[in-house]
Amino acid sequence: MRVWIIAAAAIALTACATTPGATSAQAPPFSTPQTQAPAADLGVPAFPTAVDLPSGDYRLDPRHASVLFRIQHMGLSWFTARFETRDATLTLDPADPTRSHLTASIDASSVQTGIVNRNGERAFDHDIGRALGGETTPQITFNSTAIQRTGQYTARVTGDLTMNGQTHAATFDVTFDGGAVDPLRGAKQVLGFSGHAVIQRSQWGVNEWRSFTGDDVQIVIEAELVKS
Repeated sequence: MRVWIIAAAAIALTACATTPGATSAQAPPFSTPQTQAPAADLGVPAFPTAVDLPSGDYRLDPRHASVLFRIQHMGLSWFTARFETRDATLTLDPADPTRSHLTASIDASSVQTGIVNRNGERAFDHDIGRALGGETTPQITFNSTAIQRTGQYTARVTGDLTMNGQTHAATFDVTFDGGAVDPLRGAKQVLGFSGHAVIQRSQWGVNEWRSFTGDDVQIVIEAELVKS
């Protein structure tokens, strides 16, 4: 229920980009990608510094994006829900993707669990939104502060995550899934990313339902960003 899926943050995955159309196998959910050996150890560059992609701003396509969160219930199954309202902007520096920058936001009240009460109302969704501080801090935001490449198509994106009136650092492991020019989206360059993170909700002062739900929240993001 601690849905601060700053998921939009994961979209900073741009740091992982290398060439348009490039693909790679994604790391299993919630695992930590292994860091590639330094170039000096191999005698060759671990991966190219520059990427063959257009520079500038990219905007999240909400029709091709999802932000999911999972939290363990009573030490048993993992309860899963999503956020419906999200936005993100990525400023890509192709000369050195680690100098790229991401900002993202999620409407804290846009939680969707698929659960309705006997009157057909989404009361549980609204309760979660309030638990996330949505009444006083309507937007959950992420502002990247560092991007570290961990492989040719992977990176670790760290930034300031603000939720429930508090700001703390959060880190996402991201994978660049590929790039393409899409004629259905104005023949613009589109980048695809996947990301995941685990945060402790109590760090942001979200402590409701602690007697039967865990502190760890798993965040899973799938996103496509379109060149502005």
